[in-house]
Amino acid sequence: MKINIENLMPLIKTHQYEIVLGLCTSFLIYIVVVGIKKARSNVPPGPLGLPLVGYLPFLTENMYLDFIKLGMKYGDVFRIRLGSQDIVVLHGGDVIKEALNKPELLGRPPNSAMEKVSPSKQRKFVVQSMKDLGLGKTKIEEDVMDEIKHFMNVLRSHKSQPMDVKEPLSPSISNNMSALVFGKRYEYDDPERQFLDKNVDDISEYLTQISLDVFFPWINYIPLARKFLKPNKPKTAFQNLKNFFQKQLNEHLKSFDPDHARDFIDRYLVELNTQRAKNPDTSFNYDMLLDNVCDVFTAGSETARTSILWILYVIAAFPDVQKKVQREIMEVIGSEKTPEYMDLRNMPYTHAVMLEIMRWKTVLPLNIVHYALADTTVGGYHLPKGTTVIANFWAAHHDPRHWDEPEKFKPERFLSKDGKSVAKSSYFMPFSLGRRKCPGESMAYLEMFLYFTSILREFDVVFPDGIKPTFEAKYSFIYRVEPFLVRFIPKN
Repeated sequence: MKINIENLMPLIKTHQYEIVLGLCTSFLIYIVVVGIKKARSNVPPGPLGLPLVGYLPFLTENMYLDFIKLGMKYGDVFRIRLGSQDIVVLHGGDVIKEALNKPELLGRPPNSAMEKVSPSKQRKFVVQSMKDLGLGKTKIEEDVMDEIKHFMNVLRSHKSQPMDVKEPLSPSISNNMSALVFGKRYEYDDPERQFLDKNVDDISEYLTQISLDVFFPWINYIPLARKFLKPNKPKTAFQNLKNFFQKQLNEHLKSFDPDHARDFIDRYLVELNTQRAKNPDTSFNYDMLLDNVCDVFTAGSETARTSILWILYVIAAFPDVQKKVQREIMEVIGSEKTPEYMDLRNMPYTHAVMLEIMRWKTVLPLNIVHYALADTTVGGYHLPKGTTVIANFWAAHHDPRHWDEPEKFKPERFLSKDGKSVAKSSYFMPFSLGRRKCPGESMAYLEMFLYFTSILREFDVVFPDGIKPTFEAKYSFIYRVEPFLVRFIPKN
């Protein structure tokens, strides 16, 4: 029987209130049914959100602090809807350690830019290579010290006048990564150097927006949204870097000697040949090499640079701490010998200051999201396959259950009772945990220590007259100190 729409309209108008009531009732029943289903499935608790956007309108730019408030209300594992996705947030150190060591949670959201940002394959090889290249008296350490000499010359050239130390530090740290990855150093104003730094900055600046294609998968299909939100910005920057590193790879292939690996690219080529001899279908290939190089370069550049900037800011704010570090530098290294990374083991106070700054001003408040590859449990809650997981490292580093007066800067918390050795906490996780931990950790430690000791051995670091520290910072995936001026005054 054919239905006449015109005949239905009077009927709809007559019963419009009953229809609205029915729709509302159906919606409420749906909410109740879904709630009961979720309760029975033992999913984490969490706040209600709005249709389409979820809880996003209630979050500020400092999302890691918003998550702390929610964690205090809902517990160490809670669920929050962001856009069209349910996200599980890990608030406590114990559940973070449990989750990030689970093989089921090693994934990245499929079909997102994030999947390209951090390739999971060959992670063990990458981390081990970074350790081998960055630790001990290696050519890389010699390259870093050579770069520090150039950096120190820039500091001297300012003749104790206030300066923005980020300007020479950014290309300096980037040069260290260039030496590590493909064995080359650039002048600070070299166009290739500037090209590298711009794309690294774009990746870091827009990395938070990678979440857009996780939370709103449909955003790439809306031209206006693509134009203003630029969800593909990090993808473009990564492709730019990949094209650049392809040229470096081509040069390496011309001069490659498997018996004399010069840098990360050479080490990968050695491993690639070894794996191909065992299995022609190995996952080691040129494309994965370029992905890993992009990952290592961007992670290492941004982490080390931001950490060193925080170190300089904090020691300028705490001159008594600065003096203690300088005394230890003179006792262990002296004024003539070149600082070496192995000196760190004999400098517990300096080491403790570095660790406390990394805890107090956590450079990576929230980790890059993980993705459940299979059903699993965390903190007693069920996480089905496909769950997106975020760990709140800031919460773990400022949790009064595990840290005494966590909001205060106290280097002594990382020292043994006699002050002669470093006592690390299992709740200290500045470079993440598990197989997804930052591959640039060892290199970052080396750079932080060598820059820190080289600067304080020669200079007092002070703020300009009349300037008081505010510790203002900007959070955009990385927790960066706001631009600041300091003076580097030569010590007598």
